[in-house]
Amino acid sequence: MKIRAVLLLVLTALASCASRPPAPSQEIFDESDASTLLVVAKPTVFARERSDLAAHARDYATVVAVEIDISGDYSDYLMVYRWSTVDRRMLPPPDPAGGALRIVADGRVFDFKPVDKLPVNFAQRRELHMPKHDDVVPRGYKVNAETLHFIATSEALTLRMPQDPLDVPFTMFEDGRRALLEFLKPAFAQPANGTPPEPGAAPR
Repeated sequence: MKIRAVLLLVLTALASCASRPPAPSQEIFDESDASTLLVVAKPTVFARERSDLAAHARDYATVVAVEIDISGDYSDYLMVYRWSTVDRRMLPPPDPAGGALRIVADGRVFDFKPVDKLPVNFAQRRELHMPKHDDVVPRGYKVNAETLHFIATSEALTLRMPQDPLDVPFTMFEDGRRALLEFLKPAFAQPANGTPPEPGAAPR
């Protein structure tokens, strides 16, 4: 009887977690330029094993969707934080000219180039899910809502750094797709007049 009761409690807890809605995205108002940042509630984290260098070591890429609104002018970005549990002395220094990003979603390839200069609002902000690690390499990439939606609704996701000497993909380590869909709700919201957007129409 005790075992049955414990199993029932576990199943109930799992069902509750599965049905729980994702947390809302975070809004950050920046008084310096009257802009508003919308930040996904949970990042998607990719990882790859580095057992070639150390036991249980991994390289990570924390991917964060951010929207900046400056007086109604919206821009979407992917912030990607590269970091590793490998001893820094065993890794080559980051290439300043590198940073190309490739995300493969259900077989479809999306290539991104890093922006030359990120908005000042993005600098070293913990609210943007910057990992608490000493050797984080942040880069930003312009993206559109349609691409983010395709990524969020894809079953299979991998991430690559084409300019990285190690040609091994990152696979999903922490799933943030539900939070990404929640982040995209305002972009694909139905207009106030109740008329659904036309097929192929850009969000907002």
